[in-house]
Amino acid sequence: MSDPVILMTSLPGASISSSPAAGRQAGRPARPYRAVLFDLDGTLLDSADLIVTSFVETCRTLLGRTLDREETLRSWSWPVRAKFHALAPDRADELTQEYLRRYLAMHDERVRLFPGVPDVLDALSARGYLLGIVTSKRRATAGAAVRAFGLDRWCRAVVVDEDVRRHKPDPEPVALGARLLGVAAADALMVGDSVEDMAAGRGAGAGTAAALWGAQHLDAVLAERPDHRLERPEALLAVCR
Repeated sequence: MSDPVILMTSLPGASISSSPAAGRQAGRPARPYRAVLFDLDGTLLDSADLIVTSFVETCRTLLGRTLDREETLRSWSWPVRAKFHALAPDRADELTQEYLRRYLAMHDERVRLFPGVPDVLDALSARGYLLGIVTSKRRATAGAAVRAFGLDRWCRAVVVDEDVRRHKPDPEPVALGARLLGVAAADALMVGDSVEDMAAGRGAGAGTAAALWGAQHLDAVLAERPDHRLERPEALLAVCR
């Protein structure tokens, strides 16, 4: 693999198979892929605790409002500024900056890769797949993860909040990720843990794989009828042979 080129510009469900059939939906034929695009939070990163803590503490400190975990996770996949805009439109920028400060201060102590992720990324790279990240995280928070875990060893493109005008579930971020890797979106697989990931991948014409190990709203994700249902990161290796 050539050296990575990183772009950073600007719920409980049905039974899940992790057999060699790759968790493929019944009746759907196997589909070859050249590239794999990953969401970050809930897919590669086990970061829910940090996100919730940073968000709740920001709202408590600046708005005098106490949110519970479920209320915070309801908008799990939204860009963080959109979350704050929904709560306090006139203070969204101030709240976002305070959130970023808290998040980055605690990041390295409270975020980890899900077990099995590095081995899966190694295997996919060895098989010749082009890998990228498509996230609604801000450049600063996505960059913290890339640096902390050396994700640029595997991922040649990273699409973040500031790189697009329309965010997931719009297909724009997935289409951009595929384009940066030099492939058609139809030749890429979008792997994510949210309804927004599945909708964005499908809208771009990419394949979709539900990362059920990190999904916060499992029933809703499965209702999107992803092409593949993956119980563990290792199950992706049966999809990308």
